[in-house]
Amino acid sequence: MTSLDYAWDEPILPPFIMLTVKGAGSSEIVCSMNDFQDSKQLYYENFIYIAATYTFSGSQEPSVRPVASNKDAAYAELVLDVSPKTQRVVLKKKEPGKRSQLWRMTGTGMLCHEGSSVPHNPQKPSPRSVDSCMILDIAGLAAVTDNRYEPLMLRKP
Repeated sequence: MTSLDYAWDEPILPPFIMLTVKGAGSSEIVCSMNDFQDSKQLYYENFIYIAATYTFSGSQEPSVRPVASNKDAAYAELVLDVSPKTQRVVLKKKEPGKRSQLWRMTGTGMLCHEGSSVPHNPQKPSPRSVDSCMILDIAGLAAVTDNRYEPLMLRKP
């Protein structure tokens, strides 16, 4: 554990500090600096986009063959999205905050789709069950061995 000496800014005010995480589901707690409790925790969701890198910058690794020669594809900003009707995983233009494009990594290393699970209030810390989410997977079983491509899909873990 690390400690750091601190001179209180306003010594005549009560020793409370408010900690806030800003974002879509912002969370805040107020802590007493005289009795800091381990039970007070600040929660936030850390969602990610799964992006086709080339479509964001136009740059690519020298050994990678470009998928398209179209200059517009280089700046299309494509991410994985899930169609609500078909549950198919497709590439679509990034739309900040769109739940069907948001993913989170589980503690076991699976990519869980945020848009297919019930919205969660980050102010109420309840561990999410991996079994209650849909994860990213390939549609077939032998996609690597038979030299053909398989579409991506959502599955129960």
